[in-house]
Amino acid sequence: MGTQISEKQSPAIDFPQPRRKAIHFQPVVPDESPQSKIHWHVAIPSRLSNETIAIIPTTDLTSPVDPYVPIFCHRVLSTQEFRRRLWHMTPGLLPLLLWVIPHTDPWGWILWSVVLGLTLMTATIMLRRFSRIARPGEDHGYDAVLAYAVVVLATLWLFPGREEIGMMTLAILAFGDGSATLLGLKFGERKLPWNGCKSWVGLWAFIAMGTLAGAIMFWGEFRPGVDFRLALGVSFLASLTAGLVESFPSLRNDNLRVGIAAAGTGAIAHFLLIPS
Repeated sequence: MGTQISEKQSPAIDFPQPRRKAIHFQPVVPDESPQSKIHWHVAIPSRLSNETIAIIPTTDLTSPVDPYVPIFCHRVLSTQEFRRRLWHMTPGLLPLLLWVIPHTDPWGWILWSVVLGLTLMTATIMLRRFSRIARPGEDHGYDAVLAYAVVVLATLWLFPGREEIGMMTLAILAFGDGSATLLGLKFGERKLPWNGCKSWVGLWAFIAMGTLAGAIMFWGEFRPGVDFRLALGVSFLASLTAGLVESFPSLRNDNLRVGIAAAGTGAIAHFLLIPS
Protein backbone atom coordinates (compact mmCIF):
# COMPACT_ATOMS: atom_id res chain seq x y z
CA MET A 1 0.00 0.00 0.00
CA GLY A 2 1.62 3.13 -1.11
CA THR A 3 2.11 6.14 1.03
CA GLN A 4 -0.27 8.99 0.13
CA ILE A 5 1.36 12.38 0.39
CA SER A 6 -1.11 15.16 0.94
CA GLU A 7 -0.17 18.49 -0.44
CA LYS A 8 -1.28 21.32 1.74
CA GLN A 9 -1.87 24.56 -0.02
CA SER A 10 -0.33 27.53 1.68
CA PRO A 11 -2.94 30.00 2.83
CA ALA A 12 -3.45 32.93 0.49
CA ILE A 13 -2.00 36.16 1.75
CA ASP A 14 -4.38 39.05 1.43
CA PHE A 15 -2.14 41.95 0.45
CA PRO A 16 -3.69 45.35 1.04
CA GLN A 17 -4.69 46.91 -2.23
CA PRO A 18 -3.47 50.44 -2.91
CA ARG A 19 -6.06 53.11 -2.68
CA ARG A 20 -7.23 54.41 -5.96
CA LYS A 21 -8.48 57.91 -6.18
CA ALA A 22 -11.71 58.03 -8.06
CA ILE A 23 -11.75 60.50 -10.89
CA HIS A 24 -15.13 61.72 -11.93
CA PHE A 25 -15.53 63.40 -15.26
CA GLN A 26 -18.39 65.80 -15.48
CA PRO A 27 -19.38 66.51 -19.07
CA VAL A 28 -20.01 70.07 -20.11
CA VAL A 29 -23.69 70.24 -20.94
CA PRO A 30 -24.91 73.58 -22.26
CA ASP A 31 -27.69 75.03 -20.20
CA GLU A 32 -30.61 75.98 -22.39
CA SER A 33 -31.82 78.80 -20.17
CA PRO A 34 -31.39 82.32 -21.61
CA GLN A 35 -29.62 83.50 -18.46
CA SER A 36 -26.87 80.90 -18.69
CA LYS A 37 -26.22 81.53 -22.39
CA ILE A 38 -25.30 85.12 -21.66
CA HIS A 39 -22.66 84.18 -19.11
CA TRP A 40 -20.97 81.21 -20.76
CA HIS A 41 -17.92 83.29 -21.56
CA VAL A 42 -17.11 84.03 -17.89
CA ALA A 43 -17.51 80.55 -16.47
CA ILE A 44 -14.19 78.86 -15.73
CA PRO A 45 -10.57 80.05 -15.45
CA SER A 46 -7.90 78.45 -17.57
CA ARG A 47 -4.14 78.49 -18.07
CA LEU A 48 -4.40 78.20 -21.83
CA SER A 49 -4.81 81.72 -23.07
CA ASN A 50 -6.01 85.23 -22.43
CA GLU A 51 -8.36 84.82 -25.34
CA THR A 52 -10.09 81.50 -25.98
CA ILE A 53 -10.49 78.80 -23.34
CA ALA A 54 -12.40 76.03 -25.06
CA ILE A 55 -14.10 75.61 -28.39
CA ILE A 56 -16.37 72.60 -28.86
CA PRO A 57 -19.10 71.70 -31.32
CA THR A 58 -22.59 72.50 -30.11
CA THR A 59 -26.03 72.28 -31.59
CA ASP A 60 -27.03 75.62 -30.07
CA LEU A 61 -25.53 77.86 -32.72
CA THR A 62 -24.93 81.45 -31.77
CA SER A 63 -23.70 81.90 -35.33
CA PRO A 64 -25.59 80.21 -38.18
CA VAL A 65 -22.33 79.92 -40.10
CA ASP A 66 -19.82 78.64 -37.54
CA PRO A 67 -20.88 75.62 -35.41
CA TYR A 68 -17.89 76.09 -33.09
CA VAL A 69 -18.77 78.43 -30.27
CA PRO A 70 -16.44 79.63 -27.50
CA ILE A 71 -17.69 78.23 -24.21
CA PHE A 72 -15.48 79.93 -21.63
CA CYS A 73 -13.40 83.07 -21.42
CA HIS A 74 -11.59 83.32 -18.13
CA ARG A 75 -11.61 87.07 -17.49
CA VAL A 76 -14.25 88.88 -15.50
CA LEU A 77 -14.19 92.46 -14.28
CA SER A 78 -13.03 91.61 -10.78
CA THR A 79 -11.29 93.95 -8.37
CA GLN A 80 -7.97 92.42 -9.39
CA GLU A 81 -8.68 92.92 -13.09
CA PHE A 82 -9.75 96.52 -12.45
CA ARG A 83 -6.49 97.13 -10.58
CA ARG A 84 -4.58 95.58 -13.49
CA ARG A 85 -6.23 98.05 -15.90
CA LEU A 86 -5.22 100.98 -13.70
CA TRP A 87 -1.62 99.75 -13.72
CA HIS A 88 -1.85 99.35 -17.49
CA MET A 89 -3.04 102.94 -17.97
CA THR A 90 -0.68 104.68 -15.56
CA PRO A 91 2.36 104.83 -17.92
CA GLY A 92 0.17 106.66 -20.43
CA LEU A 93 0.40 109.76 -18.25
CA LEU A 94 4.15 110.12 -18.94
CA PRO A 95 3.68 112.47 -21.95
CA LEU A 96 1.83 114.93 -19.71
CA LEU A 97 4.95 115.18 -17.54
CA LEU A 98 7.02 116.08 -20.59
CA TRP A 99 4.75 119.04 -21.31
CA VAL A 100 6.22 120.92 -18.33
CA ILE A 101 9.83 120.03 -19.22
CA PRO A 102 11.24 122.43 -21.86
CA HIS A 103 12.83 120.42 -24.68
CA THR A 104 13.42 120.41 -28.40
CA ASP A 105 13.16 117.84 -31.16
CA PRO A 106 15.02 115.58 -31.45
CA TRP A 107 15.38 114.86 -27.75
CA GLY A 108 18.72 115.53 -26.12
CA TRP A 109 20.57 113.11 -23.89
CA ILE A 110 19.22 114.70 -20.70
CA LEU A 111 15.59 114.10 -21.65
CA TRP A 112 16.44 110.63 -22.91
CA SER A 113 18.04 109.89 -19.53
CA VAL A 114 14.91 111.06 -17.72
CA VAL A 115 12.63 108.95 -19.92
CA LEU A 116 14.83 105.85 -19.61
CA GLY A 117 15.03 106.30 -15.84
CA LEU A 118 11.26 106.63 -15.49
CA THR A 119 10.72 103.63 -17.76
CA LEU A 120 13.14 101.47 -15.79
CA MET A 121 11.61 102.51 -12.48
CA THR A 122 8.05 101.87 -13.65
CA ALA A 123 8.92 98.48 -15.16
CA THR A 124 10.76 97.39 -12.01
CA ILE A 125 7.84 98.32 -9.76
CA MET A 126 5.38 96.50 -11.99
CA LEU A 127 7.49 93.35 -12.17
CA ARG A 128 8.06 93.25 -8.41
CA ARG A 129 4.34 93.61 -7.70
CA PHE A 130 3.00 91.72 -10.67
CA SER A 131 1.64 88.90 -8.51
CA ARG A 132 -1.06 91.28 -7.26
CA ILE A 133 -2.52 91.70 -10.71
CA ALA A 134 -1.55 88.38 -12.34
CA ARG A 135 -4.19 86.35 -14.11
CA PRO A 136 -4.53 82.57 -13.71
CA GLY A 137 -1.55 80.86 -15.31
CA GLU A 138 0.73 83.91 -15.28
CA ASP A 139 3.89 83.19 -13.30
CA HIS A 140 5.57 86.49 -14.05
CA GLY A 141 4.94 89.58 -16.09
CA TYR A 142 8.09 89.78 -18.19
CA ASP A 143 6.34 89.38 -21.53
CA ALA A 144 3.64 91.95 -20.74
CA VAL A 145 5.77 94.59 -19.02
CA LEU A 146 8.86 94.34 -21.20
CA ALA A 147 6.89 94.31 -24.46
CA TYR A 148 5.04 97.41 -23.30
CA ALA A 149 8.28 99.28 -22.57
CA VAL A 150 10.33 98.01 -25.51
CA VAL A 151 7.80 98.87 -28.21
CA VAL A 152 7.49 102.48 -26.99
CA LEU A 153 11.23 103.01 -26.56
CA ALA A 154 11.92 101.43 -29.96
CA THR A 155 9.43 103.80 -31.60
CA LEU A 156 11.09 106.82 -29.99
CA TRP A 157 14.51 105.61 -31.13
CA LEU A 158 13.44 104.79 -34.71
CA PHE A 159 11.88 108.21 -35.33
CA PRO A 160 14.20 110.87 -33.90
CA GLY A 161 12.67 114.30 -34.16
CA ARG A 162 9.23 112.66 -34.42
CA GLU A 163 8.85 111.67 -30.79
CA GLU A 164 5.13 112.43 -30.99
CA ILE A 165 4.73 109.05 -32.72
CA GLY A 166 6.14 107.28 -29.67
CA MET A 167 3.99 109.31 -27.28
CA MET A 168 0.89 108.53 -29.34
CA THR A 169 1.78 104.83 -29.35
CA LEU A 170 2.13 104.88 -25.58
CA ALA A 171 -1.27 106.55 -25.17
CA ILE A 172 -3.00 104.07 -27.49
CA LEU A 173 -1.47 101.14 -25.62
CA ALA A 174 -2.38 102.57 -22.24
CA PHE A 175 -5.84 104.04 -22.74
CA GLY A 176 -7.09 102.29 -25.87
CA ASP A 177 -6.22 98.77 -24.77
CA GLY A 178 -7.11 99.52 -21.15
CA SER A 179 -10.55 100.93 -22.00
CA ALA A 180 -11.30 98.02 -24.32
CA THR A 181 -10.86 95.56 -21.47
CA LEU A 182 -12.76 97.60 -18.88
CA LEU A 183 -15.80 98.39 -21.02
CA GLY A 184 -15.72 95.11 -22.88
CA LEU A 185 -15.89 93.04 -19.70
CA LYS A 186 -18.55 95.28 -18.20
CA PHE A 187 -20.89 95.81 -21.13
CA GLY A 188 -19.66 93.58 -23.94
CA GLU A 189 -22.38 90.96 -24.31
CA ARG A 190 -22.40 91.06 -28.10
CA LYS A 191 -19.28 89.22 -29.26
CA LEU A 192 -17.17 89.62 -32.36
CA PRO A 193 -17.80 87.08 -35.15
CA TRP A 194 -14.08 86.26 -35.41
CA ASN A 195 -13.38 86.11 -31.66
CA GLY A 196 -16.09 85.05 -29.25
CA CYS A 197 -14.09 86.28 -26.27
CA LYS A 198 -13.96 89.87 -27.54
CA SER A 199 -16.89 92.23 -27.90
CA TRP A 200 -17.99 95.05 -30.16
CA VAL A 201 -18.12 97.35 -27.15
CA GLY A 202 -14.48 96.60 -26.39
CA LEU A 203 -13.40 97.20 -29.98
CA TRP A 204 -15.21 100.55 -30.24
CA ALA A 205 -13.90 101.59 -26.84
CA PHE A 206 -10.35 100.83 -28.00
CA ILE A 207 -10.76 102.92 -31.14
CA ALA A 208 -12.53 105.84 -29.44
CA MET A 209 -10.33 106.16 -26.35
CA GLY A 210 -7.16 105.34 -28.28
CA THR A 211 -7.97 108.02 -30.85
CA LEU A 212 -8.70 110.70 -28.25
CA ALA A 213 -5.77 109.95 -25.92
CA GLY A 214 -3.35 109.39 -28.80
CA ALA A 215 -4.34 112.66 -30.48
CA ILE A 216 -3.86 114.64 -27.26
CA MET A 217 -0.38 113.21 -26.67
CA PHE A 218 0.57 113.57 -30.34
CA TRP A 219 -0.59 117.21 -30.40
CA GLY A 220 1.14 118.04 -27.10
CA GLU A 221 4.51 116.63 -28.16
CA PHE A 222 4.55 117.89 -31.75
CA ARG A 223 7.12 120.67 -32.35
CA PRO A 224 6.53 123.46 -33.25
CA GLY A 225 2.80 122.72 -33.48
CA VAL A 226 0.10 120.90 -35.45
CA ASP A 227 -3.62 121.30 -36.10
CA PHE A 228 -5.50 119.10 -33.63
CA ARG A 229 -7.69 117.77 -36.44
CA LEU A 230 -4.60 116.34 -38.14
CA ALA A 231 -3.53 114.81 -34.84
CA LEU A 232 -6.98 113.19 -34.58
CA GLY A 233 -6.66 111.79 -38.09
CA VAL A 234 -3.27 110.21 -37.45
CA SER A 235 -4.37 108.83 -34.09
CA PHE A 236 -7.62 107.45 -35.49
CA LEU A 237 -5.85 105.44 -38.20
CA ALA A 238 -3.32 104.12 -35.69
CA SER A 239 -6.03 103.21 -33.16
CA LEU A 240 -8.22 101.56 -35.78
CA THR A 241 -5.39 99.31 -36.95
CA ALA A 242 -4.22 98.51 -33.42
CA GLY A 243 -7.78 97.79 -32.25
CA LEU A 244 -8.38 95.34 -35.09
CA VAL A 245 -5.06 93.62 -34.43
CA GLU A 246 -5.91 93.35 -30.73
CA SER A 247 -9.31 91.82 -31.47
CA PHE A 248 -7.91 88.64 -33.04
CA PRO A 249 -7.21 85.59 -30.84
CA SER A 250 -3.66 85.07 -29.64
CA LEU A 251 -1.90 82.80 -27.17
CA ARG A 252 0.57 85.51 -26.21
CA ASN A 253 0.28 88.87 -24.51
CA ASP A 254 -0.85 91.40 -27.08
CA ASN A 255 1.17 94.46 -25.99
CA LEU A 256 3.88 93.87 -28.59
CA ARG A 257 1.66 93.34 -31.62
CA VAL A 258 -0.72 96.14 -30.64
CA GLY A 259 2.18 98.54 -30.11
CA ILE A 260 3.81 97.64 -33.42
CA ALA A 261 0.50 98.11 -35.25
CA ALA A 262 -0.10 101.51 -33.64
CA ALA A 263 3.45 102.74 -34.22
CA GLY A 264 3.68 101.50 -37.80
CA THR A 265 0.33 102.88 -38.90
CA GLY A 266 0.89 106.11 -36.99
CA ALA A 267 4.25 106.67 -38.67
CA ILE A 268 2.82 106.10 -42.15
CA ALA A 269 -0.16 108.38 -41.47
CA HIS A 270 2.15 111.03 -39.99
CA PHE A 271 4.29 111.27 -43.12
CA LEU A 272 1.28 111.14 -45.46
CA LEU A 273 -1.05 113.59 -43.71
CA ILE A 274 1.35 116.09 -42.17
CA PRO A 275 3.79 117.88 -44.47
CA SER A 276 7.37 118.11 -43.27
